[in-house]
Amino acid sequence: MERCPVCRARFRDEAVCYRCGADLSVLLAIEAEAAELEREAVTLLAAGQWIEARQVANRALALQYSPLAAAARDFAGRELIAEERGRFERLLQ
Repeated sequence: MERCPVCRARFRDEAVCYRCGADLSVLLAIEAEAAELEREAVTLLAAGQWIEARQVANRALALQYSPLAAAARDFAGRELIAEERGRFERLLQ
């Protein structure tokens, strides 16, 4: 988080906004959970678990948009398509 969503003051790594006093702890917890899910998605990609990686990346994106999570979701989707296309082509041979 770069700014307080209530008053737009610069975020100072504290759970309470220094300017307006808004409690930011829930938002910080959501950000932390999204980051953890993002790391899990990358780990699943490395293991070649495309379906699970896509699901986890989608969960991360539901909490907070991240270019890395979006890329992980898209990459897993492309790999799933390529895998299924390969299976289909083998069936046609």
